[in-house]
Amino acid sequence: MLRRPATLRTRGPRVPETLGLLAREKFFVGGLVALLIVVVPALLAPAIAPYKDFLATVGPIAQPPSWFGKYPLGTTDFGQDVASQLLFGTRNTLYVASIAAVEATLIALALGVIGGFLGGYVDAFFNFITNTFLVIPTFTVLLLIATFIKHPTLTLEAVIIGAFSWPWAARAYRSAAMSMRSRDFITVARLNGLGGLAITFQEVMPLLLPYIAIMFVLTLNGSLMADVGLDAIGLGPGNTITLGLMLNYAWGWGAVFYGWWWWYIFPTIVIILLTTSLATLAMGLDRVFNPRLRGG
Repeated sequence: MLRRPATLRTRGPRVPETLGLLAREKFFVGGLVALLIVVVPALLAPAIAPYKDFLATVGPIAQPPSWFGKYPLGTTDFGQDVASQLLFGTRNTLYVASIAAVEATLIALALGVIGGFLGGYVDAFFNFITNTFLVIPTFTVLLLIATFIKHPTLTLEAVIIGAFSWPWAARAYRSAAMSMRSRDFITVARLNGLGGLAITFQEVMPLLLPYIAIMFVLTLNGSLMADVGLDAIGLGPGNTITLGLMLNYAWGWGAVFYGWWWWYIFPTIVIILLTTSLATLAMGLDRVFNPRLRGG
């Protein structure tokens, strides 16, 4: 049996080289630092939040921020601690967005990479499904689904968002996979007796890992914005808190009208930081893995 020469595959940068490039890429470093500033406190929310019960009344209503006092970010119209809600709200929003992004990425890889590489009827069927989802007004469908769910949970919301967040990534993966069909290392793999699925997972997927990383960050960003949008208009789960629900409660109870700016400004700042840092992170990854963008 023929053995495939290792040099036939067009390999990307080795791990040490890649890490070095990432460390020198200002967009990647800046995006990562900004993201960690938000994510780390959110992950530590159960340990560092002033109040573990973020929905409990713990003080006077509509108390302005006292940076070194008992309520550093103020209280809501119900006497709830805004700092605690912000920490747990960020944590829950990231939970929803992460599950949705993982789900969407798996669907996109299955339909895009496998279909694009195998071609034929498999690709035609998968491409039909992708195109069908592409023409569906995603946010409108999410609104309709959320309207009919009586008792939504964070996990259910994440699954629904993920189920409609994959089409554009699938199209991108399909194009990348199709471009590899005629490569020399694919031909040698076929001569070695490898089947289509085996080649897809052993040969194609490893080469797509940098691209998958970029698309995952972008999908995560889109899922986060979808979650914030649904929750902000009141279609999120009850008896919990997210960044979108904080905005919904603030607007619904007159925070803008009464000048309780701290109730909605702080979650807005966190949302902007998250979306901007993820976009910057994706830009940095693209500059590292695309030699034309980094001048290499």
